[in-house]
Amino acid sequence: MAPNSESQSPDSQTFTLPNGRTLGYAIYGPLPSPSVPAIFYFHGIPGSRKEALLCTTLCASFSVTIIAIDRPGMGISTPQPGRKILDWPSDVLAIADYLKIAQFSVIGDSGGSPYALACAKAIPESRLLKTAVVSGFYPSSSLGVKGMLFPVRVMLFASAWLPTVAVAKVLDWECGNAARDPNPMVLEKAFMKTMEKRHEKDRKCLEDEEIRKVVIGSTREALRQGSEGAAVDLGLVVGEWGFGLEEVVGQRVVLWHGREDVNTPLGMAEKATGAMKGCEFHILDGETHLSLPLNRLEGILRDLVR
Repeated sequence: MAPNSESQSPDSQTFTLPNGRTLGYAIYGPLPSPSVPAIFYFHGIPGSRKEALLCTTLCASFSVTIIAIDRPGMGISTPQPGRKILDWPSDVLAIADYLKIAQFSVIGDSGGSPYALACAKAIPESRLLKTAVVSGFYPSSSLGVKGMLFPVRVMLFASAWLPTVAVAKVLDWECGNAARDPNPMVLEKAFMKTMEKRHEKDRKCLEDEEIRKVVIGSTREALRQGSEGAAVDLGLVVGEWGFGLEEVVGQRVVLWHGREDVNTPLGMAEKATGAMKGCEFHILDGETHLSLPLNRLEGILRDLVR
């Protein structure tokens, strides 16, 4: 595999896999080295490597490297026709090998959690030390969606039953077209409109200008190629993952979930905990889907590097 010369700033790096596919990634904190703990960050949906920009200050405090990867078809990663969730661990190992990272941990936030759990299943403990699942999404077909916001349920149902092209058009209507508009305020207006349906505490998080800028910027980057990549991602996480939660080595997994989360309700996480024997489970009072990773990131990172 080889690096691309197109864009190699720390937050927009790319390299080409042997099959010709390109993966985009960002490095936050110190450059990878054997003396610095490394954590791979898997973004939500729609999301991109730029979501992890919020980790920058803590990376310096903990002297930890975070490598955030764009999934296929999002950000600057090229699409992968016919991809599956269990394809992801080999991509992560490819980047780890390329960066000469022998051992690492992973964080999966929201829609990135199935990919984190796929790594916990498929990557040996000689390489993968620990997995953090934050505001996680779990198999809805088996664990149910009780307590989930109605608009989120509708989107999941559509992603499970409609063709990818139709789901992409819905995403275009919500934010995709706005994300590709040269006027940044067009996306901000569209994004904040979608947030009107979300939990009050999640909306309050976005009153912080820096947080709002990062979250909306990550969404813009996610949809820069079009909405098909995010539509494929949604279809994968609501479909069959290719493995059961009982196949995940729970002793290496830590779940973090807000008690007031209505995007991915606590009940889903509680049932998932029962399936992954030996996993660690933290329920955070007063936290919601978005507030949890923003307010508790320090504790999550501290747990991974201790």
